[in-house]
Amino acid sequence: MERYSRQIILPQIGPEGQERLAAASVLVIGAGGLGSTLLYCLAGAGVGRIGIIDDDTVSESNLNRQFLFAAADIGREKAAAAAERLRAFNPRIKIEELNQRVTEKNAPELIAGRDLVILAVDNIETRLHVNRACCGVGTALINGGVEGFYGYVQIVEPGLTACVECLYAQLRGSRAEELPSLGAAVSVISSLMADAAVLTLLGLPNPLNNGMLFIDAENLTFERAEISRKRSCPACGQVSGVR
Repeated sequence: MERYSRQIILPQIGPEGQERLAAASVLVIGAGGLGSTLLYCLAGAGVGRIGIIDDDTVSESNLNRQFLFAAADIGREKAAAAAERLRAFNPRIKIEELNQRVTEKNAPELIAGRDLVILAVDNIETRLHVNRACCGVGTALINGGVEGFYGYVQIVEPGLTACVECLYAQLRGSRAEELPSLGAAVSVISSLMADAAVLTLLGLPNPLNNGMLFIDAENLTFERAEISRKRSCPACGQVSGVR
């Protein structure tokens, strides 16, 4: 346990919490800007099984913010390069990679058996597919996004909080071709997503409850906004959750 000794002394974790993290299975969808720092944080915390899904390859324009990769990785599959780097970083945990796009059809199979799913993607369609699959089986979900200096974090507990579709159903199919990104701002948001993931895996209270955290990295401000759960939501409207 020497590797994790500095976090084990936290009263919120302790030896039992560390064992809980080691037994956890997390699926991270997206190994780009948000995924890079996020994956390092999860591996560093000792999450025992981490799945990575990404169908993209590394390009030179990724390297200002996607810190899992080096210049030598340009042209490689992101999922494979990320898995290789994380295995070297922490050989004690299990890393699984899949070079595949998540669709409405395969999402339920991909999330099966996971304790937590994390959305680190840049398109709404994938968010909605994964959200519906998670709501269908009651799997907790961390949703995050970034554009320029601005970003957000949301913790979805199906049946208890607003889900991704409560927020984004009206925006289906809408996405920018190329989002502006500063590496430091992306890392702030992805670190907060990783923190939310660890809190969730430890079974600690959801600090956002029915809300989202908005981050303005240009002005160094944080703001919380309450989000109403829609009872008519086709994804979570009929789901009942228990903490």
